[in-house]
Amino acid sequence: MKLDGEKGSVAQFIRDCQVRNLSDRTIFNYTRYLRVMVKILEKQCSVTELEQVTVTHLRDCVFYLLSSGENEALSVSTVKLYIRIWKVFFNWCYQEELLDMNPVNRLKSPKAEKRIKQTFTPEQIQVILDSCDLSTEVGFRDCVIFSLMADTGLRLSEIVSLDLDSVQPTYVKIFGKGRREREIGLHPEVSKLLWKYINKCRHAAPGETALFVGRKGPLTKAAVEKIVKRAKERCSLNVAQFSPHVFRHTFSKQYIDHG
Repeated sequence: MKLDGEKGSVAQFIRDCQVRNLSDRTIFNYTRYLRVMVKILEKQCSVTELEQVTVTHLRDCVFYLLSSGENEALSVSTVKLYIRIWKVFFNWCYQEELLDMNPVNRLKSPKAEKRIKQTFTPEQIQVILDSCDLSTEVGFRDCVIFSLMADTGLRLSEIVSLDLDSVQPTYVKIFGKGRREREIGLHPEVSKLLWKYINKCRHAAPGETALFVGRKGPLTKAAVEKIVKRAKERCSLNVAQFSPHVFRHTFSKQYIDHG
């Protein structure tokens, strides 16, 4: 069975993912990383048939990505993502009885260097919050966003997906990664800030349900990233990284520190 093409095994796998209603982002990543694998297998190993693929061929693909890749060598963490998706694909092929033997059973991921995740200290979080001008609606909104990210560890995509119905007195309801719904508790002070923002500082078009809005409508991921960038310029903190995801790392560290 061909790997590539409209009737190839990769196309059949992607179609099954669509039938199982996986997220668009997941299907995009599966398609992208599997296309790279198919291209390397054909170019480096002269393999175009699913049944031809062996663990040796896949190791050659891994080495290719680590050493040169399509343009330059990829990081170990990126290559591990490739391998994880390749394993999902070949496990599916084996379960669908398209293969008699599964070539990924003995495929190992390279070890990545362990590095300490960048986090903010409580003092740095306070500096960021203090940099927001609470006398303005925009400044108050930005302060609420920073407080919510630090208190809940929400992903950037989850922050911008919040709507008015998501906010409850003691928690926010998230429909996040993997299309899983979950409830995230709120600190009482953050809950008060949200209440004040919704009832006093949030001015949106009639019928608009998005929680965080700007002059042009609901905030996008790019808009929140710009808000964080402006805060970075105001605060002048001596940190290696200053991004929305650092708030998530900070929440995780504090969560562990508090047992």
